[in-house]
Amino acid sequence: MRIFKFLMFLGLFYTNFGALGQYGLFDQPQAMVLVKKATDKIYAVEVDSANYYIWKLEEILPNHPIVPIMQAFLIQWQNMPIFEGATFARLEAKLLATIEATSKLNAFDSYDIEAVYFELIARGLLAEYYAEDRRYLDAFTEGNKMYGLIKKGFDLVDKQPEFLFTAGLYNYFRVAYPEKHPVVLPFALFFKKGDKVLGLEQIKKATEVGVLSKIEAKMYLAYVYLRYEQTPMEAYVILEGLVHKYPSNRYFVAKFLEASYATKQYQNIAPWMLDFLIASPREYDKMVGNIFMAIHLEFIDKNIEQAYDYYGIGIEFGKQLSNHGEYFKSIGYLGLARLSAQFGNVNTSRSYYNLCLEFAETADVTTAAALGLTK
Repeated sequence: MRIFKFLMFLGLFYTNFGALGQYGLFDQPQAMVLVKKATDKIYAVEVDSANYYIWKLEEILPNHPIVPIMQAFLIQWQNMPIFEGATFARLEAKLLATIEATSKLNAFDSYDIEAVYFELIARGLLAEYYAEDRRYLDAFTEGNKMYGLIKKGFDLVDKQPEFLFTAGLYNYFRVAYPEKHPVVLPFALFFKKGDKVLGLEQIKKATEVGVLSKIEAKMYLAYVYLRYEQTPMEAYVILEGLVHKYPSNRYFVAKFLEASYATKQYQNIAPWMLDFLIASPREYDKMVGNIFMAIHLEFIDKNIEQAYDYYGIGIEFGKQLSNHGEYFKSIGYLGLARLSAQFGNVNTSRSYYNLCLEFAETADVTTAAALGLTK
């Protein structure tokens, strides 16, 4: 996760809160109902239903940035977590349309709550996607504008208590991200100081008081528990609830499987989840599905020969992905290393352990691979 991605998430949640501001949407209960219905269908990845509610919303607020940002949000969740080629072009167009629409909300008030929210989400997402596309100058330009909006958001906290979430994200990651990635520390020094303990408490509180942002808050809190706090059981509980509510969301299923692995609850890796991911047309989902099929075969069915084959299939799909799914690649290589050792192939096992270390993103996987190399 690059520094731009960290700032992008800040922008994403500002936008969700924007729907609760004192202008536009808040004044129209009918529009708010449509926004909530559309958001629910987006998380469920029910594209036709989501488009229907967005279309109805456009009838009420034809020039409001809520329309293009919801369209962008739908494109995003249809393709999580990879946006390339024509998909990125569609997403970029919707985000630019959002920025254009925000300039017409209240040109005489630079602290217009909805204008700040929607411009922030659009510029944050653009910064992230430009960085992934190696358009670094564009990414820096958007990121710089976005940070100015973030600072405005701090000034609006008293007017909108749901800013607890955005404040929490900033407070937490302003400290946690440079701790995990020291290379960005000189860059982070230019940003307002944070407070990791306070930030985590604010994020937790936001999962209770959030309205439109509640699901995003839960997902991001689970991410914090998995990748930063190293408390995967807490993430497991959150993700189990998300999968129960949105079983057709492949990204939620993949994250739940990650939490199941991290907590060694292999018995809860349901066959339908594996079939669901493997049947996906996307390499990312196939990678995750095959690797967790291998985990199920290894730890539940005790069929290590077949498990070895599925680990290999998952890794082959992973090789088609650049800078995506590194955690899943790491546990795939760890599985191949572990089973190669059981088969007596010591040199092959060591090679796989070293590959695991190249992709490892969590302490438990790194430790397991390092121990494997000492045997």
